[in-house]
Amino acid sequence: MKIPKGSINRIKIGQSFAEYDAALEDPKIYVHTPALASAQDTESGKVFFVGRRGTGKTAIRKYCSLNSDRTRVIVPEIFSPSSTLQEIDLLANTKQRPFRSLVSAFRRALQIEILSMWKDGHPGFHEVPKVIAEEIESYAEMDFDLRCLHFISRISGALAEGNDEQWLRENKAAKSVADGMKLLASGGLPTHTLLIDSIDDYWEGSDEGLIYLTAFMHACLETTTQIPWARTILFLRENIFERVRARDMESSRLETAVVGMEWNERQLLEVVERRLNRGLTAKFQLGGATWNAFFENPEESWKDVLDYCQKRPRDILIYTSNAVEAAQNGGHEKILIEDIQQARRRFSDNRFRDLGDEYAENYPKISVVLSRFYGLGNAFTFGGVEAFIRKLHNDAEVIRLCGSWLYENSAPEKFIRLLYDVGFIGIRAPGRSPKFRALGPQDTSPPPVSETTDIVIHRCYWDALDLQDMLVRTLPEDKEFGRIGIIEDLPDGLDESEYADTIELVTSSLKELPTGPAGAVDFEEIVGEVIKLCFFRVLGNVEEKSRSFDGKVIRDWVAANRASSGFWESVRVRYNAVQIIWECKNYGDLSADDFHQLSYYMNDVGGRFVVLVFRGEIKNSYYAHLQRIVTHSKGFVLPLNEKDLFIFLRQAKNGKIKEDHIQDRYDSVVRRLS
Repeated sequence: MKIPKGSINRIKIGQSFAEYDAALEDPKIYVHTPALASAQDTESGKVFFVGRRGTGKTAIRKYCSLNSDRTRVIVPEIFSPSSTLQEIDLLANTKQRPFRSLVSAFRRALQIEILSMWKDGHPGFHEVPKVIAEEIESYAEMDFDLRCLHFISRISGALAEGNDEQWLRENKAAKSVADGMKLLASGGLPTHTLLIDSIDDYWEGSDEGLIYLTAFMHACLETTTQIPWARTILFLRENIFERVRARDMESSRLETAVVGMEWNERQLLEVVERRLNRGLTAKFQLGGATWNAFFENPEESWKDVLDYCQKRPRDILIYTSNAVEAAQNGGHEKILIEDIQQARRRFSDNRFRDLGDEYAENYPKISVVLSRFYGLGNAFTFGGVEAFIRKLHNDAEVIRLCGSWLYENSAPEKFIRLLYDVGFIGIRAPGRSPKFRALGPQDTSPPPVSETTDIVIHRCYWDALDLQDMLVRTLPEDKEFGRIGIIEDLPDGLDESEYADTIELVTSSLKELPTGPAGAVDFEEIVGEVIKLCFFRVLGNVEEKSRSFDGKVIRDWVAANRASSGFWESVRVRYNAVQIIWECKNYGDLSADDFHQLSYYMNDVGGRFVVLVFRGEIKNSYYAHLQRIVTHSKGFVLPLNEKDLFIFLRQAKNGKIKEDHIQDRYDSVVRRLS
């Protein structure tokens, strides 16, 4: 089943931020995950829904609001207090009076908020316990934050004045209200749920704010566990939860009520498919059929998206939305590999910015440290990490902006753990794949770190940082970050000077070479050198392939396509081109026979992509031959001339590693064949 013509232009993925996503008004758009099931299950005992940004916390809050008329959303601002009525040191111990006073104040405020919700369905509230009636009449109409401040001021004031009688009265008020609320349930009451979201909107990260939040979490748990018909659900970012867990001696009590916002591959695919189907009258099946209908090379394209996203629905939606937009701008009837690749850089830039912002609370200006990886390799040995840290210590800007936390994490083991905890790198043991951290509450047993450990930067940051596909073992001490340049091994063991000299020699040889049979062997040699010098990062194991034609020995070149991104990756995926054939013609006018013989190179083993290098200009008559190869051999021939070779050589000499030119040459041929 094919998608109807024009369907791409009707796709509306929706907003990747749940706060602004109108699509979430449709219950059919939701994916039913274990976290969503826990939120719906009033008997689950789960109170804290913890995950990184973009893992679906606010979406669950919206779903709960849509599917129950006994829910209320509150967004507290109390966690940025401008002052506190107790010394911070006195509040630090979660078992002592000052901290328990905070818990009591928050618990009372939460209980009254639930009573306010109950009152909406019982406007007369006759024959209720006296304590309930008094609480409703006195405090139900107050703003939640003001109510919290009111109770905190009263109980803290009594404590500060040493008025034990008043303190006991205030401290026991929350329990008295809870006992009254239990009596209300004697006739049977449906569960009333408070949904507490967007804590980080007003979170300033101070010690006072952290203590207030810790006390608030204990109050949420006590309210939920002690009143049968009352429930609180708190949605919290995992990095904030980690700070609470690090300071709270009683955090084990909270952890029993935690749900992690984890996603598997099937659920992430369903997130996208439900949105792709929205604009269709006849909808595709979920589970892969929808994706297959909309995307070229669906298995490869899905793997590409999944590998670049950290198993977060927001990442998947942003990446897919960018690809859809690229397809719409290109007038495509399907989302092509090029659309996926065009979306990749934009997505990578977005993720890198978001990571720095997400963890700025824990590690101020961490984006400055992460930016120092720019242009380096995508993997580091333990020794490479040590060299990187030494260079950070010699970077004045890094020390000025990040010294407050960097010095504490300067040991390689600690620095690696920090990068792992924020999701920037995975840890790779010898002979194993890298392990990246989960999305929910932090794994309590991350991989061990030793001198045999490598780190691998997550793929979603490769494009934003222009990382090279290589393992960094050391870094030059005498060069600043950003000026280190290409640090991978150059072809044939050349150093930078020898590499530049070799490019100059090949360039001058090409300029002086005459066309015709006499120079054919030299031209073949020059093309081979261009492949080795200009494409060594993506095309490896370059070998000559000799054959006889009309009594003459002709040499072509074959290279292994090992690209993991960019133009050559798209060629490998679209044409199964694990091997690239380079055909060399030292003359300017091509004949039908020249094109005809290229078809014989194409097969299912090596692939169906051939580069034809000649000395002339592309004529209009050539496109008919190229189209015939597309139609009959399901392959593609990319014609290049000596002007293109000169451009490749110049770019290589200047250290440019982008693929704009060859991509443009390919696109121009595709447009003529369309």
